[in-house]
Amino acid sequence: MMAAFTPWWRQRSGREQALLLLAALMLAGLLAWLLILRPLATARASAMDDAATAQRELATTRALAAAIRARPAPPAGPVIDLLGRRLAEAGLAPTRLEAQGQGQAVLELAAVNGRLLIAWAAALEQRDGLVVDELEASRNADQSVRARLLVRKAG
Repeated sequence: MMAAFTPWWRQRSGREQALLLLAALMLAGLLAWLLILRPLATARASAMDDAATAQRELATTRALAAAIRARPAPPAGPVIDLLGRRLAEAGLAPTRLEAQGQGQAVLELAAVNGRLLIAWAAALEQRDGLVVDELEASRNADQSVRARLLVRKAG
């Protein structure tokens, strides 16, 4: 290939050779940019985005771990006793409150304010070390809610 190229190159004037060299350099620069630099820049930006996402997820995970460590220990007595006390403190009268195996209880309320119920259930988790596994609620005609909760000891 060089044998065919050399005579052709020598037939070009000095200006033509300079212009062809300049065009070849520009083409080489363009190819280097398209095939090397641009993909590297894209990969770097993607890696930076992935790193930022990982940092956010790590911060969230650390916050959740701290919340789990700060959670109170599960109650020593039966769950049903603690639920009965907390219901009485909140002035709520359950239609059903029964134990469901070791460390679990089912609670049903016929009519309760929805916001009060959510706040009360959150307090059970934050203050008493209980977990609300299931919460089913349906609206009553008077804008109160009928609720069924499955509560267990954390851990």
